[in-house]
Amino acid sequence: MRVRTLRTLPFAVVVTGLCLLAGCASSEGGTASPTPGNSPSSAATSDESPTSSAAPTDQAGSPEAIDPCVLLTVAEAEQFGSFTEPETRDELGARGCSYYPKRDGSSAGSLPTLIVGVRDEQAVDEVNDVGLGINTGQLNGREIAQVPGPGGCIIALALSDQARVDIGVTGLDTEPACELAAQVADVVEPKLPSEG
Repeated sequence: MRVRTLRTLPFAVVVTGLCLLAGCASSEGGTASPTPGNSPSSAATSDESPTSSAAPTDQAGSPEAIDPCVLLTVAEAEQFGSFTEPETRDELGARGCSYYPKRDGSSAGSLPTLIVGVRDEQAVDEVNDVGLGINTGQLNGREIAQVPGPGGCIIALALSDQARVDIGVTGLDTEPACELAAQVADVVEPKLPSEG
């Protein structure tokens, strides 16, 4: 797979991973630079078309019409682990759908939580850096930003110049979280309306 575009945007906001998922709007001057080994995976920046088990949804091009729980179904989430039924919540500018890992007494180690959030009024270039830089690129011609952070990773997919969908993974170390977020983005991106 070929990386099409990769550059670092100047943002320097250090916030918690949850605040990043919420898209806090404060900013601070500086230059973000990625930590070695934390660049977007080839899956997140590929020009190749990903495959998806579900047909693309008809969202009529309006971010407000997009249901985040339709973008990643329970069956699709299950390919990445065993999750509870999704929980919806609207917080700090995002409509979200969270898939929490099923925990049985035998589960050892870290288990990921998957989050799909629709931001009707925040663009990809407004995503916040949590201290490990912001990597930009494209997935199937769609602008994206990858935001690695301590204990998680977000990939923001452009819906328009004013809206985006965030794919978040928490509960894992940065690199595996970014790899998993890229895999989830491959499932979600074909369901999004054309960037416009």
